[in-house]
Amino acid sequence: MNLLDIGWFQRALHSRFYPAIFQWITTAAFAVILLSVLFGPNNAGQNFGMAFTWTLWWPLLAVSFVLLGRFWCAICPFAWLTDTVRNTVGVQLSVPLFLRRRGPWVIAALFLLVSYLAETCDLESDARKTGYLMLALFTAVVFFGAFFERRTFCRHICFMGAFAANYSRTGILELRADTGRCRDCSSHACYYGTAEAAGCPMFLPVPNMEDSGTCELCANCIKNCPRGAIRISLRKPLEELCGIRQPQFCDAMLACLIAGVALLEQFPTPGGWDWPMFALFLAAPVATLWLMAAASEALIGRVSPGNVKRNFSLAGYAVIPLALASHLAHVLDRLMTWSRTAPFALAAMFGWFPANPGGAWAPRNIVLWTEIIVLSLGLAASLLVSFRMAGRRILRARRLGYWPHGLWLLGLFGANLYAVAAMMRRL
Repeated sequence: MNLLDIGWFQRALHSRFYPAIFQWITTAAFAVILLSVLFGPNNAGQNFGMAFTWTLWWPLLAVSFVLLGRFWCAICPFAWLTDTVRNTVGVQLSVPLFLRRRGPWVIAALFLLVSYLAETCDLESDARKTGYLMLALFTAVVFFGAFFERRTFCRHICFMGAFAANYSRTGILELRADTGRCRDCSSHACYYGTAEAAGCPMFLPVPNMEDSGTCELCANCIKNCPRGAIRISLRKPLEELCGIRQPQFCDAMLACLIAGVALLEQFPTPGGWDWPMFALFLAAPVATLWLMAAASEALIGRVSPGNVKRNFSLAGYAVIPLALASHLAHVLDRLMTWSRTAPFALAAMFGWFPANPGGAWAPRNIVLWTEIIVLSLGLAASLLVSFRMAGRRILRARRLGYWPHGLWLLGLFGANLYAVAAMMRRL
């Protein structure tokens, strides 16, 4: 089903107000949150910016990637800011060769840095530190918007792209092109742009796109396509992961690192994390999955560095659903407990002081079982993706090569269950 066949939906995406109207709203909200975290109370529970960012926006963001793909990236205030700066004073230099070649690794490095700071510097409880991080991101967006073309920051720098690219691959929404209509097109308007709209901000040739991990659903290609070849369709969850044709090693590494960070966030750490322990904790999923990839190839009887690397790359995509479930289990705890403080913190910001009832939306046992159910669904999804990937090889690989990955996923699931239970006991 092509959602663009629905009249009002097509008109909305062709409108010059999409995604601008959403960007204005999110930009105004960002300004309010930034002022709140910089000048409001430093207590996380009494600061609206902190309450909204960490207990509402952060949990719901992961859910949005599953339901709406990278729609958030289309309406992100930084997207509006970088476009505005570039159109106003931008030099529009080409993307540096280093970023074009190593962009995913830069994103992975920044993701690890921010994750480490979040674990060691109390970003989620210190409003000022959260504000400084926002200011740093704001400065980087202005810099890249002023000097480089299109959304260089969004594609090659933004650490949120680590979550967005991985989680949106599990989602139910995709943008693709009817390649039959594109075959004789010489304008390539979807890539270069027209007077109607700018070219694809993520430098994507839509007819060749098979991956939802980078499309921001900005609708520029829809506005520019002279043949109406673009479609937005609903699909089965996990369909893209099961059909990955060209697995990328960097994507698999990033999936493992995200799984490690999501697991690390679950563990109670009264003394905090130092750098060696942090690095060891993240290296463990990567090292063990590499060993399982080697074991899988050994069972099939074709061990070589190239085959192990490809096996690892495929297995990394199968980790994504369980990593997403681990992330959701962690943030659902906040959404079902701490988020109750957000409206009262907002009222306090304007000088109103209504009585805060305190407590949580749901009892702890309900939260615990919700997290267990989410993790179980993530495990089932990852096992299914891994089994489907194994089925694309010879029958022998399906019988033998699948089991090391399945055991590894079960081990990661068990570690998450242990972390959830330990956190609940601590609380």
